[in-house]
Amino acid sequence: MLRVKNLTKRYGDFVALGDLSFSLDGEILGIIGENGAGKTTLLKILAGLLEPTSGEINLFGREFLKNKERMKRRLGYLPEYDSLYENMAVEEYLSFFALLYGVKKDGIKDWMKMFNLPNRQISELSKGMKRKVSIARSLLHDPEMLIYDEPMGGLDPSMSLYISKFMKEIGKPILFSAHNLYFIEYICDRILILRGGGKIYEGSVEKLKGLKRYTLRYIVDGAEKKYETNDVEELNKVVSEIVEAGKLLGIDSTSPRLEDIYFALVTG
Repeated sequence: MLRVKNLTKRYGDFVALGDLSFSLDGEILGIIGENGAGKTTLLKILAGLLEPTSGEINLFGREFLKNKERMKRRLGYLPEYDSLYENMAVEEYLSFFALLYGVKKDGIKDWMKMFNLPNRQISELSKGMKRKVSIARSLLHDPEMLIYDEPMGGLDPSMSLYISKFMKEIGKPILFSAHNLYFIEYICDRILILRGGGKIYEGSVEKLKGLKRYTLRYIVDGAEKKYETNDVEELNKVVSEIVEAGKLLGIDSTSPRLEDIYFALVTG
């Protein structure tokens, strides 16, 4: 669905993205990285809002940069910060964009009902409600893929959870950036970690976190001991030996936290 190869964006001598390659195939891919890592630059390029310095983008089997206007119609884009016409009521605002997209207005009330949006002037809405208006706008034309920049940024925990559940359940491929690693782990099939405009990891959270580590607590010859391993076959073998020679007290399993692995990667 999406293939990015050797994508580069320079501003003079500054390299915002450098020789970046990755892919997305019908899943949810989360982008994480420190401020200035290139996340927003990448999403703006893929949304057709910025021109790359070099590189290739293949979307839906076509060269994106040569078919940008046609490709953009098939995308739903959510910027990091809401930029809404606050003097409009919600239904009026969504109807205006439906007209721009060339789609029927029949479904607007359904979107408002789905997101529990009141038909009030946008300036009167909370930050979370405004974010839901922006998301509804991004979906009016039934896009085939969503590009969301910090969709939960600055929202309270309950609103963040609401939006993350919606993203997980909508059934569309999504490329999005976020700082909250809990929601990254909850939503994503795969993650892309950027540092200094380059890729330092692409793959599943499970693969990044690696194998579980098992700690056996047991008593042999009257002394309490511990044994650690991340090999399941070895675990089973040692358990059998312990049962024969002593008393097994318990087995604890732990996985490294995504936060710990992430900070280790980005700090080198």
